[in-house]
Amino acid sequence: MAEEESIVLKVREPFSDALLPESTDELAKFMDQPLTAIAETITGALAAGPKGWTMMAGHIVQAILKGKLYQQVSREIKKLRDEGKIPDDFADEKKNKYGFKSWVDLLKAIDADPPDADLLEALMAMFYGANKVNATDAQKMLSYRLFHIAKRLTSGELLLLKTLYDAYKRKDFQQQWVSLSVWTSKIAKLQGHDLTALVLKDEHALVEEELISGYANAGTTDFNQSVLENNARLSDLGIAFCQDIETYRVETGSDSA
Repeated sequence: MAEEESIVLKVREPFSDALLPESTDELAKFMDQPLTAIAETITGALAAGPKGWTMMAGHIVQAILKGKLYQQVSREIKKLRDEGKIPDDFADEKKNKYGFKSWVDLLKAIDADPPDADLLEALMAMFYGANKVNATDAQKMLSYRLFHIAKRLTSGELLLLKTLYDAYKRKDFQQQWVSLSVWTSKIAKLQGHDLTALVLKDEHALVEEELISGYANAGTTDFNQSVLENNARLSDLGIAFCQDIETYRVETGSDSA
C-alpha cells in the first residue's frame, strides 16, 4: 500500500487578507465596517493571533480612524458646497486666501493626531467660518485664527467653554469678583462631576489661550486667587469662538441641543 501523502492546511489568520498590499479590495471592505465591528475584529485577532501583530495593530487602527475621518470631512464639505454654504471654488487662493489654507490645515490636523468628535466639530466650525459664503475678509481671518486655537484644545477644555457659554447666554453670572476656589466649585457642579481639580486644569489652558479672563494679580494661579465672573469669564475672543461653533451647528443642521 502506497504511503499516503499528508496535507497540511494553513489556518486562515483573522483579517490578515486585508493587510496584504495586493488586497486593497479586502482592506476597503474592512475599513467600511462600523468602528465597533472593526474594534471587535482587531481585538479578537490580537488575542488569538501572533505576537507580531501587536507591532502593527496600532498603525492599522490609526490608519482606519484617519480614513474614516477623511471620508466624514469630505462628505461634510461636499454637502456644504452642494447647499451653497461655501463656494465651489473655496480653495481658490485669489478669491479667499484662507480657504485653501484652512482645508490643508484641517487635513493635516487629522493626519497628525485624529481628533475626537468634539474637537472635529470645533475644527469644522472654524473651517466653515473661514469659507462661508458672504463672510467678510475680517470674519474669515478671525475664523482661521480660531481654527489654530481650536487645534490646541482638548475635549475637556471645549466642554468647559460650552459650559461657560451656556451660562453666559443664561446670564447666570453677575459682574463680581469671587475666589477661584468658589468659581471652580460652581462650574464643577454645573458640569455634574464635582471635580474642582479637573475644572482648574482645563481653566488654566483657556486662560493661556485668552478665551477666558485671568486673575486679579497677573502671573499667579493660586487656588485662592480672585476672578471676575462678568460674562461667565468669557473674553470677547472666547465668545467669538463659541459663536462660530453655534453658527456652524445651526446653519448646517448639526445642532443637537
